[in-house]
Amino acid sequence: MVVTYDPLLVALSVVIAILGSYTGLRLARRLVPKSGPVRKALLSGAAVTIGGGIWSMHFVGMLAAKMPVLITYDVLLTLISALVAILVTGLGLFIASYGVLNFRKLAAAGLLMGLGISTMHYVGMGAVRANVVMNYGSVLVTLSVLIGICASALALWLAFNQMGPRQTVAAAVVMGLAISGMHYTAMAAMSLSPATVIVDYAAPALSPHLLAIVVAVTAFLIFGFTLLVALPDRPQEAAVPVDQAPMRPVSAPSYLVKIPVQRNKATLLLDLADVVSIQAEAHYTRVYDDKDSYFCSLSLSDLEGKLDPVTFLRVHRSHIINLSHAKSLERRNEQALIRLDGAAAAGVPVSRRNVSKLRTALGL
Repeated sequence: MVVTYDPLLVALSVVIAILGSYTGLRLARRLVPKSGPVRKALLSGAAVTIGGGIWSMHFVGMLAAKMPVLITYDVLLTLISALVAILVTGLGLFIASYGVLNFRKLAAAGLLMGLGISTMHYVGMGAVRANVVMNYGSVLVTLSVLIGICASALALWLAFNQMGPRQTVAAAVVMGLAISGMHYTAMAAMSLSPATVIVDYAAPALSPHLLAIVVAVTAFLIFGFTLLVALPDRPQEAAVPVDQAPMRPVSAPSYLVKIPVQRNKATLLLDLADVVSIQAEAHYTRVYDDKDSYFCSLSLSDLEGKLDPVTFLRVHRSHIINLSHAKSLERRNEQALIRLDGAAAAGVPVSRRNVSKLRTALGL
């Protein structure tokens, strides 16, 4: 039995996958400096939009497929396939956004998301009810899973390691193509043959027409979320002439004099001059001096706002350094490193967008 495809619906399925990925990755990028309920809400929104994009893409792709027999879809398995996509995607995003994104975390997150895309597809195919027998070629099935894993890892790296709007768009395109590529490769692995026995399914089923309505509503919501997320984070205020601008009292910012840290159930107060660097540790931080490290209950964003930027500079999404303890600036495998005194002598990574700011602060 030959399966053909409607090219317009195929193109629509790819667009839905890209838009769902863009919206989810844009939300996921905001996870890094957040904590508590805000972080959970952003993670949930990112998982729902990416997982919903995966699910919608799959079933738009199924509607694009012109099969030689009438098919319906098992309601329970269809719902389970959506739940799988959302849960596994959320877990992958959680791993990628937690702390520093190293190779091990990237591999784990990419593996989870790739397997989530693949699992969603095959659970969704298990929901198909038709009097045909589906067989799969092992080579193309393996290839489809590898496409999902590798492209998911690349998309996460672009989204979290290269923090910029162009990188987010590129990551969304890569992930959207990964979702679509996995789906259509898996469909190419499938062959249909007539069933020898006609089976009467008793479980509740969705007709293609009803499924089209459900998918259309889901896709509409994804488009709406995409438009909302694409809005600027902070609207620009109209310029006001200096002679017409209201006079406002200007107060000097209040910075910390010491940093409170915990050691042996006691709170210690570290002199700022002794602090070499600060590193994010989940929702908290670890403060380094020239000999040791200490736990601090303040987040990296909190400390960034409470430390004098003349002395303390955030050089990475997970690191703040004390410029007075800087020893050298170098590159290692395309990664800029700033070497410091004491416990942080091994080097602190500097993100690309902060290299020029650091060089200026160091007078280079």
